[in-house]
Amino acid sequence: MSTGSNKSLSPSSPRPSEKSEIEKLLQSGLGDFSVRELLGALLSCLVHAERGAYLQDAPEDKANGYYPRSLLVGSVPLELDVPRTRSGQFRPPSLPARYQRGYSEETQSLLLGLLSSSRSVSAARDALRKMGLSNSEQELEKVAAGFMEELGLRNTRPLDPDLLALFCDGKYVEVRDGDRLKPACIYLVIGLGRDGKKRVLTCLCKSGRENLEDWKFVLRSLLERGLRRVLIIVHDDFSGLLPLSKSLFPGADVQLCVVHMQRNARNHLSKTDNAEFQQRWRALRSSWDEQVGMTQFEDLCQRFQPGYPHFMAELRKKREHYLAFLKYPDVLRRCLSTTNVVEAVNGQLEILRRNSGGYFQSQDTLQLKLGITITSLENQRWRSVTGRVEVCLHQLNAQFQTRFEAES
Repeated sequence: MSTGSNKSLSPSSPRPSEKSEIEKLLQSGLGDFSVRELLGALLSCLVHAERGAYLQDAPEDKANGYYPRSLLVGSVPLELDVPRTRSGQFRPPSLPARYQRGYSEETQSLLLGLLSSSRSVSAARDALRKMGLSNSEQELEKVAAGFMEELGLRNTRPLDPDLLALFCDGKYVEVRDGDRLKPACIYLVIGLGRDGKKRVLTCLCKSGRENLEDWKFVLRSLLERGLRRVLIIVHDDFSGLLPLSKSLFPGADVQLCVVHMQRNARNHLSKTDNAEFQQRWRALRSSWDEQVGMTQFEDLCQRFQPGYPHFMAELRKKREHYLAFLKYPDVLRRCLSTTNVVEAVNGQLEILRRNSGGYFQSQDTLQLKLGITITSLENQRWRSVTGRVEVCLHQLNAQFQTRFEAES
């Protein structure tokens, strides 16, 4: 996550020219750091906040730098910078007693739980209060607010006018509202830039079930933010979404997710027929030639037409949108035929949902965890171009130029 250089600093910071450890980790991506490093950064942030509170009550005293300290949280060794004052009277209350390197068992449990088990910001705040660190709650709020602010900016920042691909999908979640659970949908749009890197363009949580009006808002906002030309758009066959994509991005191929189509086939076909259908479809996806693939698709529809006329009619009607991926390099066909790219975010969010008891404690908690998940992905797994994209990036850019230069 990118934040302003001073957003995570306490107003009483004695080192205004340097970033706090927490801010450094947020800007670099939490996924790159170990539990030891995260705990060390958290404790450094806490003792710094404690000195700020002390100096407010003792204005005659002044900050006087830091000294290194080693200690243990359970079996985890930590290194942190302990703040001091000129008078020498200040000592962070969150540190263990003098000449002790470790915390009590209760405090160890609270520290570890703060990072790994908190279901909400309130839960983390309560843990701090139990530790007698109520002065540090405001600093924790700043960290959480930074993630949520970044998520809001992500939905409004200007976009590059040209992208190679857009991947769109919605995820259903439940959010606690008082003593009830209310449905919500997370609308995710991930873009593949002409440099080959993936970026989350939109991550918007809306109350209620997935609906077309919300998709209209999401896709139109991409145009308002500057997006103009896309080579291919990939999404599922949500009712009304296909004609909407075609109208807003007339120069793009629209690929309907074939994984969703295969799931529908399981619901429409008998067990025996479905096994044959899936086998034929796998052979089609492996086709090296677009014309051969289209011939195999027609053969597949004719084979199951007598028993399932309505389902086959729907497939035929959307043939070009189920086979759009065949226009692209073979190594990318699997990626461009499904919305699996979005599953990188949804999968991590699903883990967080299960760890939170099957639902999210509040809208703010959901936004916070979305922000952490996306920041971690973009600063770790998506930091560089993947091998499959890299080997054919020049082909994709050549296709882009040929299509849109011909149109102009």
